[in-house]
Amino acid sequence: MEKRTIIAVVLSLLVLILFQIFYSPDNITPTKDTINNKTNKNNTNAYEPETKKIARPTKTYEIKQADLLHINNKHLRLAINKETGFINSIEIFSYKDKLVEPVVFKSKYKDYISHNNFGTPSIENITKAKNITSIDLIYKNSNILIKRTYSIKNNDFIIKVEDSIINNSNITKKLDYNINVGPGLGEGFDESKFIFSGLIAYNGKKLFKEKEDDIEDNIEITNPLWFGFTSKYFLLSIIDGTYNKAVMDKYKDSAILEAKKIIDINPNSQKNIKYKIYVGPKEYNLLKSLGLNLEKSVDFGIFFFLAIPFLQVLIYFNNIFNNYGVAIILLTLILKLLTLPLNSMSMKSMKKMQKVQPEITKVRNKYKGDPQKMNAAVMELYRKHKVNPMSSCLPLLIQIPIFIALYRMLLVSIELKNSPFIWWITDLSQKDPLYITPILMGLSMFAQQKMTPSTADPTQQKIFMLMPIIFTFLFINFPSGLVIYWLVNNILTIIHQMYLNKKLE
Repeated sequence: MEKRTIIAVVLSLLVLILFQIFYSPDNITPTKDTINNKTNKNNTNAYEPETKKIARPTKTYEIKQADLLHINNKHLRLAINKETGFINSIEIFSYKDKLVEPVVFKSKYKDYISHNNFGTPSIENITKAKNITSIDLIYKNSNILIKRTYSIKNNDFIIKVEDSIINNSNITKKLDYNINVGPGLGEGFDESKFIFSGLIAYNGKKLFKEKEDDIEDNIEITNPLWFGFTSKYFLLSIIDGTYNKAVMDKYKDSAILEAKKIIDINPNSQKNIKYKIYVGPKEYNLLKSLGLNLEKSVDFGIFFFLAIPFLQVLIYFNNIFNNYGVAIILLTLILKLLTLPLNSMSMKSMKKMQKVQPEITKVRNKYKGDPQKMNAAVMELYRKHKVNPMSSCLPLLIQIPIFIALYRMLLVSIELKNSPFIWWITDLSQKDPLYITPILMGLSMFAQQKMTPSTADPTQQKIFMLMPIIFTFLFINFPSGLVIYWLVNNILTIIHQMYLNKKLE
């Protein structure tokens, strides 16, 4: 039994270590909801026709200082290039009631969100109503008149764009109506080797993600519903399901995303085109409320079906106590109560194993030279005393997906960013700066081992004694919220063990 327990513990450690090493963007892309360009080279699937490479010439743009018109609302600062009428950059400086370190979606080469070159527009009107700001631009180009309106509400992350295109000629006009996003992400974004940042698109079936540095050949996505750039905590997405395709394209030392469609405008007629731009936090409930599947940009990992409910529970408790640390403690208590029957079974099984251990030792000594008879005799002892040798391992194995789901949720959820707990813990998404909680967690593991019934020989006991030390160093750089979960879980286990030890005496 003890050998099985050691194997389970070692496997758990390997899962945690390998998760840290390999659960990075380079290895996330081939999962269910993502497609990596390199994977597509040697892989076929039901949706392969939607992703293909096309040969395209390298583009060049003139780099020059733009004359900008700035518009602010409660969360965003929008910069429009007066010469082109395009969005040069968008800065996010707050969400909800939280101020954040400013992040800016911008490019060092060109306007960040651009269309075809319609010439230099005239600024016709800037309207600032009580709750909305709008700008009207007019382009005039060879019998084609384009009126563009940008509008944004005061407390919103959605920018609305409407183009009214008028054909004043006597012939039908075909117009390339393309949108370019990028190149590049911008400035001020959190960097993490474990969380994807780069180009992103969704077509209703697949989520396409590609790091800027990984694009070698162009990647084409048919019928995108939304597309743009994402970072760990923030997203910029063009929302328009009318495009035939979007292309992830290499651009100098970065990458750009281009959406393409052709529109026909009859003689002496007008066509209106509308789309939205979401620029804001990857707050799960906010994205989901928009009803556009933008919440798919939040990568909760392979155990998303656990991570999302965990986040909802945390949000619920935080709304009551206004403290995500308290919410984590309450979530831990709920999980402990749900796994209480299994934990009780495990502890009782280990207690029985401890009592039957002298008989097992006798059997092993008796059949030392005959492993087959020894195993049969040991199994007979298990049946006689109604002991299940695997029941003590089951709760540990169940903890692994719970742990990974919590770990991933704490890494990607902006809800916990800059959320304090007590005193020195000012950000539950970051490590404990004083390492107090990892040390307490290690001490609690040591106390838990001392209280747990053991049938291990001296060598095995020494191995177990190393586990609190190993876990302490492993947890030092983990998010403090996760360490708090593990610490509280250990404390509850100790209380449960004290109760059972007293009851079973």
